[in-house]
Amino acid sequence: MPEPLPLILTDAGLMINDTELACVTNHIELSPDTSVTTLDTMCGSKDYPGTVKWSLLATLYQSFDVGATEEVLSGVMDAYRTDGTLATFSILPYKSQPVSATNPQWSGSLIPKDYSPINGDAGDASTVELEWSVDGAPTKSIVPGP
Repeated sequence: MPEPLPLILTDAGLMINDTELACVTNHIELSPDTSVTTLDTMCGSKDYPGTVKWSLLATLYQSFDVGATEEVLSGVMDAYRTDGTLATFSILPYKSQPVSATNPQWSGSLIPKDYSPINGDAGDASTVELEWSVDGAPTKSIVPGP
């Protein structure tokens, strides 16, 4: 059996509302947070896993170019504020390769939150930190779409 190769995030893809933001993405994380329920009895305490809440955490470089960070994120926020429309997302380990068992895609809907549109130090790139909740659990696919 060949030695497994680690995933090095040099070709990852992040799409929000069908717009690829990989070229302004510095950090990406799809993170579960499992609550814990502790039951105390006369025999001691025992922890049980509870509800799992998923979040998309991402650090994007701010860009005011057409189709880039600000246009996409402000569009998401406008739609959410107007009528509660959730954003869609998809993440690919290798955006230059098709979805497959060795390149699974995670996707779902996001509940957007306000973000800081300008953030950084003198001489550094401005970043946008996202921590948006996933509506339900993300879907993992190993079958290419249409």
